[in-house]
Amino acid sequence: MEADLITRLLADSGLSALVGNRVNPVSRVQGEGLPALTLMTVSPGRAYTFAGADRARGTLMQFDAWAIRVAQAKAVIAALTGILETPATVGGTVFDMSFLQSERDGHEDVPGIGTVFRISADFLIWWQPL
Repeated sequence: MEADLITRLLADSGLSALVGNRVNPVSRVQGEGLPALTLMTVSPGRAYTFAGADRARGTLMQFDAWAIRVAQAKAVIAALTGILETPATVGGTVFDMSFLQSERDGHEDVPGIGTVFRISADFLIWWQPL
């Protein structure tokens, strides 16, 4: 699912206009430009019925938009939200609706760059294998 999700994000012209190909799991690539987007699994969201594991999953994912200006980070999150709230099938994954669960603003000092703004957004992503 994660590889298909990254493929889906990179294929969106609005998001790629903002971050290029800088969408990475877990952490940013050191020295890579900004804005950028990282994602990580918070909870796998395996669903169950009384018969056992269900094919549908509600995975909680954290996305971090990184940018020199807070407005750039907000634009990345806005583009991301539009993508995730739209169902799609990519590769071997059927993405259903996703729901924004929380959003946090922050910043940190990065050596050689200075202040970098980060907006973290948690999405509950409903999906199942094709």
